Amino acid sequence: MNKLFKWFVVGAMLLVGAFTSNAQGFGGQMPSADEIAKMRADQMKETVSLTDDQYAKVTVIFKEEMEAMQKMFEGGGGMGGDFEQMRKDMEKRQEEQNKKLKEILTEDQFNKWQKQQEEMRAQFGGGGF
Repeated sequence: MNKLFKWFVVGAMLLVGAFTSNAQGFGGQMPSADEIAKMRADQMKETVSLTDDQYAKVTVIFKEEMEAMQKMFEGGGGMGGDFEQMRKDMEKRQEEQNKKLKEILTEDQFNKWQKQQEEMRAQFGGGGF
């Protein structure tokens, strides 16, 4: 399995696990794309010291990504179980997200974010696929 895909799968599992365990804080409901985007942006703000302008922009990026993921997982993404195509689509979305983040963050901020993401994946078994 492609290393980027492994990381994406681990990240998606972490998101689902975190939001499922925190669902009680949202009245027993899964959080919306807006709420998830805000949580991710809050985490990034703490990790890389975002400015208010950067925070607003990354929140939009994360919201768009969560909405796309929700659509993909709500019916198999319309791919009829084509996991190879799903993997390719997820890799492409991750590359696009990283490209957008690189346009907003400084090089140092982006590197810190990438390092923090890699540490999270390693902590939660990202190398075990």
